[in-house]
Amino acid sequence: MGSTWLCIPSKRPIYEAGQVFAKWREMGYSVCIQVDEDSSVMAAEGFLVVRRKYQGYAEAVNYLSRAVLSWDPSCDWIVAAGDDTLPDPNKRAEQIAEELTAHFSLNELGFKCPWKSGTFGVCQPTGDPWSDRRGRIIERIAGSPWLGREWCLRANQGKGPLWPGFFHCWADECLQLVAQQLGVFWQRPDICHHHANWGRPKEGERLGHAANMPQFLAHAYSEKVTTADKKEFDRLKADGWKECLPL
Repeated sequence: MGSTWLCIPSKRPIYEAGQVFAKWREMGYSVCIQVDEDSSVMAAEGFLVVRRKYQGYAEAVNYLSRAVLSWDPSCDWIVAAGDDTLPDPNKRAEQIAEELTAHFSLNELGFKCPWKSGTFGVCQPTGDPWSDRRGRIIERIAGSPWLGREWCLRANQGKGPLWPGFFHCWADECLQLVAQQLGVFWQRPDICHHHANWGRPKEGERLGHAANMPQFLAHAYSEKVTTADKKEFDRLKADGWKECLPL
């Protein structure tokens, strides 16, 4: 059975993010973290730390996924979540990976296809109940997806598992729509990635508050950046996602 890696950038202090990463490691995941070049974060047991300039979430995930797939030939699945997201507490990484590979190895009739690798696919756990007036949020985006090895190598014309033109927003919705169009998207309500997002209402609150947003996200959520990300999303959508199609 191949390995599964969590590959994400993080700007949180290690005493905060480290607790999250430890949960992933406990559930059988290897962890690769990108930090800023001048970060004082040191490599911890079970964590692979990469220091480089941050150029956006999608770019970082693409870089780390390429690196991990090269370093670890046994890696079949990568998870791209936030450093505020926890793994499912009931199913270990190897069990989920085995289920996903089996699922994506089948054809439309449910028969195993010898020409399908089983890793050209995207899975989003949707067990997190966080909802708004439109329903469960995680059902509309691939916000903490499992990404198969072949998907990572072939998606977006070989540019990586996420479209690199997004800095922060819209990459998750684009991923879901493209994978759905290709027929390789699986939502798993039986698996939960709890997302402790800054905008999530705390106990006793009806809505989250913008004041809870970490300062390091100010640039990502600035009007300039979010406008540019939305413009890129609309451009790709209008063209039928052609640039996002696989090799």
